[in-house]
Amino acid sequence: MRTVLDELHQRPALIRSGIGRTRCGPAGAVLSTLRKALGLVDGVEELSVPYGDVFLGIPMRFTGGSATPCLPPLAQSERLGLDSAAGSLRDAYTLLPALPERIAT
Repeated sequence: MRTVLDELHQRPALIRSGIGRTRCGPAGAVLSTLRKALGLVDGVEELSVPYGDVFLGIPMRFTGGSATPCLPPLAQSERLGLDSAAGSLRDAYTLLPALPERIAT
């Protein structure tokens, strides 16, 4: 868990070093997605959506407020990598304690 938190804290700096800035941060990403979901603008957003029995970040094309997945054609090795990521998430989910155990009473 500590490794994940450390990586999350380092992510903005990595983005800034790669492109010189963050485009819009979390609030801007939410607003961008809302504009598309409300049909105010069309475009693509990467969202966490169902992929089999887990959720993965998949590009979604918004047209008139309607979203459809728009994964590019994937080579077999890429598809295997995506399926492997789904399997890793599935495995991680099974290690999480049940909800009542996570909520302090």
